[in-house]
Amino acid sequence: MSDAPVSPETANEEPTKVSRRWWNLWLCVGAYLLLAVALFWPAAPWSSSTLPAGFNGRGFGDPQQMTWFLEWVPYALRHGLDIFQSNFLDYPRTTDLADTTSVPLLGFLVAPVTLSLGPVAAFNILLRLAFASSATSMFFVLRSWCRTPAAFVGGLLFGFGPYMIDQGQNHLNLVFLPLLPLMVWCVYELLFTRKRSPVRVGLLLGVLAGAQILIDAEFLAMLAIVCALGCIGLALFRPRHLNENFRFLIVAAGPAILVFAAIAGFFVWSLVYAPGHLVGPVYPVKSLQSYRADLLEPIVPTVSQFIAPLSLAVAAFRFVGQNITEDSGYLSLPFVILFFWFSYRWRKNRVVVFSAWLAVAAFILALGSRLTIDGHVTSLPLPEALLPRISLLQNLVPARFAVLVALFAVIVVAVGLDRFLGSLAAHHVSDLKTRLADLGVITLVVAALALMFPLVPLSTQALPWSSATVTALNVIPPGSVVLAYPFPTSPWTEAMTWQAEEEMRFRLIGGYITTQSTPVNGESYPSLLSPKVVEETMIKGQFGTNVISGEQRRYPKPNPKADVQRALCTFLHRYKVGAVVFWKGGAYRGVDPSLVHRLFSSALGEPTRVGDHDKMLVWLTNSVQCIP
Repeated sequence: MSDAPVSPETANEEPTKVSRRWWNLWLCVGAYLLLAVALFWPAAPWSSSTLPAGFNGRGFGDPQQMTWFLEWVPYALRHGLDIFQSNFLDYPRTTDLADTTSVPLLGFLVAPVTLSLGPVAAFNILLRLAFASSATSMFFVLRSWCRTPAAFVGGLLFGFGPYMIDQGQNHLNLVFLPLLPLMVWCVYELLFTRKRSPVRVGLLLGVLAGAQILIDAEFLAMLAIVCALGCIGLALFRPRHLNENFRFLIVAAGPAILVFAAIAGFFVWSLVYAPGHLVGPVYPVKSLQSYRADLLEPIVPTVSQFIAPLSLAVAAFRFVGQNITEDSGYLSLPFVILFFWFSYRWRKNRVVVFSAWLAVAAFILALGSRLTIDGHVTSLPLPEALLPRISLLQNLVPARFAVLVALFAVIVVAVGLDRFLGSLAAHHVSDLKTRLADLGVITLVVAALALMFPLVPLSTQALPWSSATVTALNVIPPGSVVLAYPFPTSPWTEAMTWQAEEEMRFRLIGGYITTQSTPVNGESYPSLLSPKVVEETMIKGQFGTNVISGEQRRYPKPNPKADVQRALCTFLHRYKVGAVVFWKGGAYRGVDPSLVHRLFSSALGEPTRVGDHDKMLVWLTNSVQCIP
């Protein structure tokens, strides 16, 4: 909104008004920062000994995996290595990190913290910044279309809404979202506002898109799909205004593509052509498609909300393939009513109408390939079924379109709220019907904020090992190859964090990363090194007889007739393993790790190093004789 012209009478007052306005803006930003810190209180934002506990209550899996990625970027840059290729995980193979959630841009930005305080502290700082920066970005974008109070509420709903709360307990890459609102602003500027040079806006859009793909490529693809659907709808409903709507967009496309290619070209090449890149989907398409939104999801609260009746929270467990982390599309019934009411009431406002259409389109895509109602998959096909047929879009998780549903729905509600507050202050009527309608809208706003309020603070968990555990690893010669128990796989990622805390002192066999799967008897298994019985036995020692990880990646059970001890000696010699590590904390739901402990002890004898009150055992293979 533009400021009124400065008159001689108000010239002296104008600096004070400008100063007050800036103070108000910075107060809003400060509030977001304080809220982000309070979300995980009493854990400090720079804590190097705690991680979000997530819904499993253990603080392992994705957060620990992310600490490895944050450490790898500065390590690779300091040693002249390719940040998208590494054999420090899944040794001796070379892993294409562009196929994983390696967040190279975040690793670069937080490198000073990683090098000084460690990767765990870097993760915790980035997680708080993810909430605060996402809210702040949405706030300033909304300031282009509405005044500060409504913009602040919009930033609050986007940056601290149910989607952010659910995903923020596990996935840093899925909640670091400050670039999404800015890219939407660029598209709206080119389509509707057209106050700035399209070349400059195109350059900015290219920078933002290039940066986003280095944080999370999935959301960039999703935003591109939804915006493309919006442009198609705009062309169909306003065919007479095609030149007016798309002229700036076409002019901006060239600069945007050039800048994007300059920033992300090497990443895209690594993703598609580099040695070790994945061919086909990361996981079976059927598994990815099972994570689809439920038709009732926007109005049924989950366990993440402060106000959530038990019966409804239990019902929400049936949604999204019973994956509570991906069940992040809750908006609340009052919010949904406000969305449709404001969309109708201000249907002549182009920002409101276009955002409403994009929110609906994103929700339809979030429903996946088949309509699901209250956990029951119907036979009704939906448009999202076409996306897995496109090679580069096979890895999209339908439920994650929820982030765009929230983004565009918040724009509608924030702009509508601003118009409503403006009309409320402007008219002075005594008509009872009008007053009751105004009171109803106010009630809905308050109810939406209350029902979307999260259950805080979010749970954090101390790292399940002491500093003495990691210190025991100092005996391992730098550059060694390590076979570790728990075997690094989803969700067992402890060894990856040890490796990151030790500044990549050694290479690991295995790892929670994206690898090419191998079909076996109709199942899809991650590729295991030969003799496979070694890794199969270690995985069984983590999961017990039910050898299934939290990511639905099944592993075959070990051959009961195999000579595992002889196979272990062959394994250690074949892959030049310099150290074997056993940590007693690696039992899953009470599974006894003695199976693996007996294997190591019988084959390697007494450990070279014992640490943390017998919890950490280290065998150096150059000082022991493997007994087949």
